[in-house]
Amino acid sequence: MAGLLAGVTAVSAANSSCAPSSGDATVLEFAWGISDFLSGFYNNTVNSTFLPLRAMPVLLGVEKDNQLGIQAIEKVGAKAPGFTAPQCSYTYPTISSPSIWALWSYRFETTITGAFIGLAGYTQSPEVSFLLARLAAEHSAHATLIGLRVNSTLFASNVTSLVSAYGPNQVLSSSNSTGSLGQYLGGCLQAPTSPCGTEQIGPLVATITPSGSGSSSALASSTPLSSSGSSSTATSSSTAASSTST
Repeated sequence: MAGLLAGVTAVSAANSSCAPSSGDATVLEFAWGISDFLSGFYNNTVNSTFLPLRAMPVLLGVEKDNQLGIQAIEKVGAKAPGFTAPQCSYTYPTISSPSIWALWSYRFETTITGAFIGLAGYTQSPEVSFLLARLAAEHSAHATLIGLRVNSTLFASNVTSLVSAYGPNQVLSSSNSTGSLGQYLGGCLQAPTSPCGTEQIGPLVATITPSGSGSSSALASSTPLSSSGSSSTATSSSTAASSTST
């Protein structure tokens, strides 16, 4: 009997160590913030009169997918001690035509896809890693859908990199290029700390160098957006409501 109880205790301890932790809470808060930013972009633009009516069903579906992603983050976040949805005030580029909307939505979806991939190097539980992989796949599908309309070299035969990935520090930078959102996030989000060290993202794999800094750098390619539609004037506060679905 004593041996059986010891085995049960060991299994319980192992399962407990796999649950989302306080370290995962900062990863999930970062994921929630960038998802909420994108939700605000869609809320402000999808129903605009300059977008063609024939595209509305698909665009509303993309917007709904993003809202479901926020709900998923909140659901897993409820298990992570200390998780709190950030309260942010974002800015957005001025959108005045379908072509400019497509450029910006492609850039944002591509950036957030890469951000979720990069965040996977900062998790401490399989449940959070699974969620980030699923969210990255979802937003990669969005980016591909839009990218086929704005990027003629989306599937170039001479490609040398997998899907671009971006570490949190790059995402928070204010560079005017794909992979960076800092100029729009209002200083709201903080980069999580890697449990293993510095994450170096290359064209095919990522390597972790033990260090105390927990910083990251992304070596995957970034493509600057065309200068048309570069001004940022619109603002929005955090938009996503707490999830009540199961």
